[in-house]
Amino acid sequence: MHSSRDQSVASSSQKDDATMRLRQGSILSKTVRDRLDMSTSEDKTDPVLIVISHSCDLIKPYESEPHVELIQGLSKDELDGSLANGKNPRTLHLEYEQNGTKKVLELSALNKDHVDKRVLFGIDPDPDAVLTGNGVAILQRWLAARYNRAAFPDDLDSRMKPIKKKLRSMDSKAIFGIWMKYEPEDNRLSDETPYELWVKLVYSTHVSDDREKAEQEANKLRLSFEKEFLDQGLWHSIDLRACEAVADTVFSVRDMYDYKQWRLEHLSLRQDPPGEYI
Repeated sequence: MHSSRDQSVASSSQKDDATMRLRQGSILSKTVRDRLDMSTSEDKTDPVLIVISHSCDLIKPYESEPHVELIQGLSKDELDGSLANGKNPRTLHLEYEQNGTKKVLELSALNKDHVDKRVLFGIDPDPDAVLTGNGVAILQRWLAARYNRAAFPDDLDSRMKPIKKKLRSMDSKAIFGIWMKYEPEDNRLSDETPYELWVKLVYSTHVSDDREKAEQEANKLRLSFEKEFLDQGLWHSIDLRACEAVADTVFSVRDMYDYKQWRLEHLSLRQDPPGEYI
């Protein structure tokens, strides 16, 4: 965003009270978007502008937190499960409600911007547009994942190639996320040394209990591993120690430390140079 435009909008909003009413996850109204000149986004369609600055930063004095970070999204009619729940660190699908109609908001990590905080003093969130369910929590996890996602050893990533198609074809509505633990943590093993692997498919109990579907997916994934890596009762390349469906109410903080989330777009850890996104 341009400083000249920020100053123009700021001068037009001087009559507003000097308080911040917006919070993380607030959606801005079309009137505010037009004042910010956001209608010229890359897709030339009517954008949805959402606040992503942390709520604590929003209420901090201007002198310590002078900017508000925003992200521009597009309204979609259908939810892509592979982009839901922060599974993809680049693109996110969030459910929201606009004028009483359920819609999907598509966000790209590249469409972030910021404005002078004073521009938004006294501005209320759009009363007709709001994230639904646990949308704010999903948004927070997705924003954090951009800078805090697992890097798997390149050798393990290479050995997993026969399984990746199956991982991508899972019932994305039933599976909240895929977490894996592996040993050893070496980047390159001899062909005779398999990685020991534990897999947990975490399903959500927030809206509905997807236990049965998740258990079916875990069984299918287990069979895929056996087909690729089990020969006459002996594992090669990857030794699958466990593959189970786990409720989000059971997946513990300890598990979060021990396991790494396998995202549909992740980083393999090459030594020289660093790996590219797969």
